[in-house]
Amino acid sequence: MKRVLATGIGGGVVGALIFWLYQVNFQGATIPAFIGAQIVRQGKYALSPGWVGWGVHLWVSLSYAFLFALIARFLLPRRFTLNRTLAFALALALGWITTLIAAPAIQITIALLAGKGFPAKLWPLNPAKGHPFWNHLIFFALVWAIDTGSAFLHGEAGDRLEGAGD
Repeated sequence: MKRVLATGIGGGVVGALIFWLYQVNFQGATIPAFIGAQIVRQGKYALSPGWVGWGVHLWVSLSYAFLFALIARFLLPRRFTLNRTLAFALALALGWITTLIAAPAIQITIALLAGKGFPAKLWPLNPAKGHPFWNHLIFFALVWAIDTGSAFLHGEAGDRLEGAGD
């Protein structure tokens, strides 16, 4: 469980910062700024859009990192080499899936947190392979790297028989 916590918290926090830095350097506008401004404006909240946006951004990053950590730890095979290989494939798949659903997920998040309810019509999926795709891949590759380091740190790095040492 220590590995799941280390990956979820470490991957979520560091991943959120790296994701934001990528946007600042390659895209200009950032998701925390956009989401925060939209939630505060639509919900007519007397809150700082920056704090709201970063709160949502961090929550999503932590959720994604914990999702990865739980799948890698409890659903993938235990043999270290096979686990790391499949976990890397999982990171790539989650990077693609989260890019694909990003637009409607952002729309739903804004609407719900602004108190508007679930949107009647959702924004389209994003099948593009540009900056958002690379940013999501980098996020999950970083989470994978933190999870791999955590496995080493917590003595889970030796190739062993299924379930041995649990």
